[in-house]
Amino acid sequence: MKKPAALRKELVDLIHEAINQHELARDFYHKMAHLATKPETREIFEFLEKDAEENKARLRQCLTPEGCPVVPPAHDAHLAEHLKTPPITPDLSPKDALALAIKRSEALVRFYQTLAELQTPGEIRSRLEYLAKAELSHKEKLEYLYDNVAFPEVW
Repeated sequence: MKKPAALRKELVDLIHEAINQHELARDFYHKMAHLATKPETREIFEFLEKDAEENKARLRQCLTPEGCPVVPPAHDAHLAEHLKTPPITPDLSPKDALALAIKRSEALVRFYQTLAELQTPGEIRSRLEYLAKAELSHKEKLEYLYDNVAFPEVW
């Protein structure tokens, strides 16, 4: 999605809020990595922290003349619908750490989709749909990791 000559203030604010959400996620994953008592869980949270930082950088690109990067098509496996949000404790398993991230990502996808549906067709709706698609792509990656952590016998 290419950026027009000048983004409207509403779009800039929207992108900044999306960036803020990734900053909050990064900070949360950073804290959880330091609290985690299991090395494997610590690695998962460190990966999630790095991933949130990379996603934030992609969102910042939306504010440049080059515009938003292309997001590959993603498939919603609806795994999040079958997961329970685990309690947040230092002894989370890697599987539970990923479940927590998947549930968070699912909430963001729904948030952006709902906001997009409330908009009339146009620039703001297109950006919200972009954010939903980008988050869905991220969720798909988390679900893939979850399948490989939760069911390692398939390796």
